[in-house]
Amino acid sequence: MQFQKKLSFSLLSVLILLLVFTFSSCGNNSLYENHKEFSTGFWQQDKPQSFEVEINDSQNHSIFYHLRYTTDYDYCNSYINYKVFSPTGKILVEKMKLDTLFDCTTGKPLGEGFGTIYTREFELEQNFDFSEKGKYKIELEQMMRKDSLEGIQTVGIRITN
Repeated sequence: MQFQKKLSFSLLSVLILLLVFTFSSCGNNSLYENHKEFSTGFWQQDKPQSFEVEINDSQNHSIFYHLRYTTDYDYCNSYINYKVFSPTGKILVEKMKLDTLFDCTTGKPLGEGFGTIYTREFELEQNFDFSEKGKYKIELEQMMRKDSLEGIQTVGIRITN
């Protein structure tokens, strides 16, 4: 009987420790996170979305973008052009990125969500060198050859430590 109590106490202690470590390691390591909403449900091609980010250190950080989209989106993928501007306005990087939002064969949404609304996050730059302190600008532009892109609700940026 005494042995069973000790065993139960030991197992309970181990379980509590595991839970504490699990939840403490799930902390948010975001340095910056923001999004822009398209109230009309359309992302206009001639309206790039800009995010100004104050960087107070000269360390490397990873940059991600995320899309919240609906099943009204007509394509399986998305083309995004992105630029990162230095605090002095110099373009540090300009690239086009192709990402998949739906399985092109089945049409099943690949993001997290349910019903008709889903979200996906994609990496733009890993360990990007923010070599100087100051206000950086990140600009995202949809490049889908359609002036009004239906089914995109929000676009956002996240920068991690």
